[in-house]
Amino acid sequence: MNIIIFGATGKTGLELVKQSLEHGYQVTALVRHPEKLTISDPKLIIEKGDLSHYDDIDRVMKAHPYDAVFSALGAKTPFQRDPVLTEATKNIIKAAQANQISKFIHVSFIGVRKESSQLGALYKYIVPLAMKNLIADHREKEAFLASSGLDWISVQPPILTSGAKTGTYIHEPHINKGTSSKKKLSRANLADFMIDQLHTSVYHQQGVFVTE
Repeated sequence: MNIIIFGATGKTGLELVKQSLEHGYQVTALVRHPEKLTISDPKLIIEKGDLSHYDDIDRVMKAHPYDAVFSALGAKTPFQRDPVLTEATKNIIKAAQANQISKFIHVSFIGVRKESSQLGALYKYIVPLAMKNLIADHREKEAFLASSGLDWISVQPPILTSGAKTGTYIHEPHINKGTSSKKKLSRANLADFMIDQLHTSVYHQQGVFVTE
């Protein structure tokens, strides 16, 4: 399995790199600052590039026959719009299309769904206001995916933590009130779920709620 990861120096991205290598996969990470990715492995290729430049992405995607793309780009703050990340996502999708890389696994946020209000007062009253800009960005990125024609999955977790990988979490295409008592997910478990999606089409062109 040969994968390319965007957002590899972020907390979720680092988990994706680490766990993918543990599976024995060939991993390429395209990052702006290679020095921030301190993992060293014979199966890891670190490429320097700027995600706002389509040619950088296309160059790296042309270099190898990838089986899948992981996008774990994270905003610097949830309180402001981040057009750079939105444009980067558009560039990554365009390059995946141009290079016939169909599988695209993307990290979003459960707040994009109106029915997330079923998850309690935090998601009904506070999140829609405090994170309205983050939600708007995620909705725009999901719209790009929905029109891409790729074999995409939008993984929509609640609040992320730095907890351990337990392999114990719930995933479902629709929110069922009361299913989860925690309303949070460790980044390690998020990465575990995303890697599992490499071998299944259960959530083909769907958003999926993943929570502990």
